[in-house]
Amino acid sequence: MDIKYIKERIRTIRYYSSDDEMSHSLEDGLYEEFVRHVAKESAGDMQKMAKEVLKTQRLKFARWCA
Repeated sequence: MDIKYIKERIRTIRYYSSDDEMSHSLEDGLYEEFVRHVAKESAGDMQKMAKEVLKTQRLKFARWCA
């Protein structure tokens, strides 16, 4: 992941901005992908924090957009 990739993803989100649910889903995907990248590629406290944030994915509750 690099800044060019992130900007491309943001362009895609902007393209779908008239569809709130789609753009929200794409935004969530980018956020999760970035946190996973930090958890994998970083070290020290930043890596630990990213790994903690990712633990919310294992929480059992309904996730939906409407």
